Amino acid sequence: MIQRCTQFYVGLLVAMSMALLSGCNQESETSQSAEVGTTGSVAVLITDAPIDDFDQFWLTVTEVSLLGDEGGVALFAGSKTINLLDLNSHADLFSLADNIPAGSYYKIRMQVENPQLVRLDGLGNVLETVVPNMSGSGKLDLNPRSDIVVVAGETLALQIDLDVKKSIHLVQNKKGEYRFRPVVFVDVLTQEMTGKLVRVKGVVDDVNEYEGSFKLCQTGMVVGRRGYHEDRDEDTDDEEHDKYDYDDERDHHHQPTLDHCINVSTSMETDFFDESGEAVTFVYPQDYQQLTVLGYYQDLQDTQIGLDAQVVELAPWDTFKQFMGIVESIDLDNQQFQMRASNDELVTVQLSEAGKIFSMSGMMLSQDELQLDLQVKVEGVFYEVDALIKAAAIFIDEQTQTVDKLSGAIVALHDDMQGFDMTDAVLGDRCTMVNQDSNIYLLSMENGSFSSQQVNFSALQLGQKLDVYGSFNLSGCFVADNILLEAL
Repeated sequence: MIQRCTQFYVGLLVAMSMALLSGCNQESETSQSAEVGTTGSVAVLITDAPIDDFDQFWLTVTEVSLLGDEGGVALFAGSKTINLLDLNSHADLFSLADNIPAGSYYKIRMQVENPQLVRLDGLGNVLETVVPNMSGSGKLDLNPRSDIVVVAGETLALQIDLDVKKSIHLVQNKKGEYRFRPVVFVDVLTQEMTGKLVRVKGVVDDVNEYEGSFKLCQTGMVVGRRGYHEDRDEDTDDEEHDKYDYDDERDHHHQPTLDHCINVSTSMETDFFDESGEAVTFVYPQDYQQLTVLGYYQDLQDTQIGLDAQVVELAPWDTFKQFMGIVESIDLDNQQFQMRASNDELVTVQLSEAGKIFSMSGMMLSQDELQLDLQVKVEGVFYEVDALIKAAAIFIDEQTQTVDKLSGAIVALHDDMQGFDMTDAVLGDRCTMVNQDSNIYLLSMENGSFSSQQVNFSALQLGQKLDVYGSFNLSGCFVADNILLEAL
């Protein structure tokens, strides 16, 4: 399982699921005026945990900032609407901001709006759209227990792990309304804690054939009048526009400027796939080529983050699609299995010797762990006539046990400060245990702003309402993993 290093569990917004790579380098005046040598970079990766009741969860993010004693600096400013439930198997790099003044920051501020929950039928048609009630103005202040430290000349990588299931609550009233209370984990990634798989799409630059590495850059996608603009209407089917006419740019000696780059390292373990979904031997990508990489974060201790590439899709963006389904039969002799897709269609998934299998948390698995009745997500190229998916990567939902939850109020605090008694709305009085691995978060609303702060056991008070996530031990007490407190 993946380690969690500096995990601030801030009851925050689904928010951080904003803007994939768009607007990646929008900084404040503070950062723009910073002297060279006194700044670092901040990369934000966004991922999610699954939810059973809905198929999509859309949220618009308009601002992400760091706040410190010297003021604030923007990591993103604009408007981007994201489907958070696309991110349960990987993290997307959605923001990479340079020239961030070095120093300590104590708060993440986000502005979000327009949350929408969507249910689909088997054919992908919208059955229902629900707008949950979001208290306050949509401004979210996240206060981790320790500071967020930006070091000059280095990149701070933050992985935002949003748990939609804990963020949506059904209010038991006559209307049966839903309430949106954002909840998220924040990990500071290190060499030892690499996080989930990261997906990055971009444009290739600076290929180093000797080292088997290249840079994958974002802002080259928005260059000049003829450049590809990622924010255009996704439904536009303009093949010539999608290609991005790099040859024309080079012919006129106006090569597109490629920045906001990450270093991608390949090895003998990296799998490459062409536009048809076929595995190919190692191929050096070409400068200005579009491609997508699935890999693990690398802490390179410089101003550019890196990825250890596991899968490289040598194709225009969105050539490889994702499909959810249930495994119905397995034929490993022929390197394939059949899957009942979400639209109830039975499709064949063709494996390759190169294709990798991962858990939803990013751990690499063997083909032996592919079992009947498992829910899987397949990333590959779909051939409709043959009902066939040529798979580049497969994600197995390894969650076999349900995390229990208690909801109620504290009725007694234990003298040893290792637990408390609470009254659950369904189960009645229950003893609850707290240990060094338990995370406690205080949620509050002030002046229309939602706030989340990680706190210690001493913050618990009699009569305080709370949600506790964890599991029962053999003695019948509930052992807490995460505690969400409401301020009195």
